[in-house]
Amino acid sequence: MIENGDRETARDGAHVVGPFPVRFVSEAVLQRLLDALGDQVALVEPDGRVVAVNAAWRRFADANGFVGASHGVGADYVAVCEAARGDAIAEAARDGIRAVLRGTTPEFTLRYPCPGAAGPAWYEVRAASLGRGLPAVVAHRVITELVETQNRLVEALRRIRSLTDRLASDAVQLHDDVRDRYEFEDLVGETAAMRRLTHRIAQVARTDATVLVLGETGTGKELVARAIHDQSARSHQPLIRVNCAALPSTLIESELFGHEKGAFTGAIARKIGRFELADGGTIFLDEIGDVDPAVQAKLLRVLQQGEFERVGSSVTLRVDVRVIAATNRDLRRAMTAGTFRHDLYYRLTVFPIEVPPLRDRSDDVPLLVWYFIAKHQDRLGKNIDRVPARTMEVLARYPWPGNVRELENVIERALIVTSDRTLRLDGVLELASGADVPGTSLRLDDSARAHIVRVLDACGGRLKGRGNAADRLGVKPSTLRSRMKRLGISRRRDGE
Repeated sequence: MIENGDRETARDGAHVVGPFPVRFVSEAVLQRLLDALGDQVALVEPDGRVVAVNAAWRRFADANGFVGASHGVGADYVAVCEAARGDAIAEAARDGIRAVLRGTTPEFTLRYPCPGAAGPAWYEVRAASLGRGLPAVVAHRVITELVETQNRLVEALRRIRSLTDRLASDAVQLHDDVRDRYEFEDLVGETAAMRRLTHRIAQVARTDATVLVLGETGTGKELVARAIHDQSARSHQPLIRVNCAALPSTLIESELFGHEKGAFTGAIARKIGRFELADGGTIFLDEIGDVDPAVQAKLLRVLQQGEFERVGSSVTLRVDVRVIAATNRDLRRAMTAGTFRHDLYYRLTVFPIEVPPLRDRSDDVPLLVWYFIAKHQDRLGKNIDRVPARTMEVLARYPWPGNVRELENVIERALIVTSDRTLRLDGVLELASGADVPGTSLRLDDSARAHIVRVLDACGGRLKGRGNAADRLGVKPSTLRSRMKRLGISRRRDGE
């Protein structure tokens, strides 16, 4: 009987193996158990002597011409490893198996390559003690397929990491391009149209020439004005912005030139006008085409002589102000209609600069997308490092009737709905356009309809008169009516 891992010999001479009581196993049964194993298995006594091997071990020995007819039974296993002195793998196997046989470690595993007739193969040797005073099990198995699979997985992971690192590097580079490569802080783009624009800005910035910035709504006309001011000798002085379209005609003169106390009902104190505030610096008159003709004469005087009077005062004030004006209207058409002075027009167009619409520089869309991501993601608590190629393609193909301003709004909304590190549109572009996204079913008429509706809303539905939609769209009222009828657009309010 075996107790506490001891071994005895039964009366019939059979060896008893195992720590379990009253369990007798004959050598024949033990051999059948070993032969059932697929690995090449040997039982090795603590002194290193091989006492049994299984069928898989014998087949391997026969196939490779090893150990002779005994297949190693009776040989000193450790001595075989000892004979391969100088072979690092054999020495490692010897030391590990010897430690198991001596009981200093319960088990040992080693993987090693082995050359063969069919090519290099990989093996694993594992030794495990069966208990104090009992043989150790030494098993060899072929793991070539396993190692090759693992190697393929490792290589695949390496390539994935390499691609990930490359994408991350490209993203960082793109961020750096947006942040560092542009001389004009917020004018992001590297297309030919943007290079022409920045060249024009650089030409005029160091002078005091009056500049008229032309372009559609949302193209970034104010950014051009800021770039001109920032690169001018007046950059240490203020840039004063006035949105002429946002001021009623009854107040714009007071806003621009100031007023004295009591000049009109509600003038309870002296007011300093924007031109005085901009003295020594730059004034940006946005939507100059919406200024009332009565105020245009005073603007012309300031441009020509640098002089004006506050409303309600006869005292002439002098200022040194550079004027940058902007409009999305056709001022030549306004001159023909008698709503804009010829002399003011020619005084403003000393150096005209036209800002290209985004649809004419679609190659700049990826740069702008990353620029707006960087601009808004921290404030919104996001950390975007990937924009799918399909998403970027959709953004680049969209006609952007609202230009860069519309793109910025779309990216900000996309950041809000994105929950991970990959930017997702999730319908925000359809919400912005009121139409389908390009690549699905967006048509030119859909884009035109959406743009006309926006302009009509901004003009209160007016097709004629001051600030009308036809002028803003650069067409005749009759042409606009015809196009609205064809597109099925009705005015929300008749301003005629």
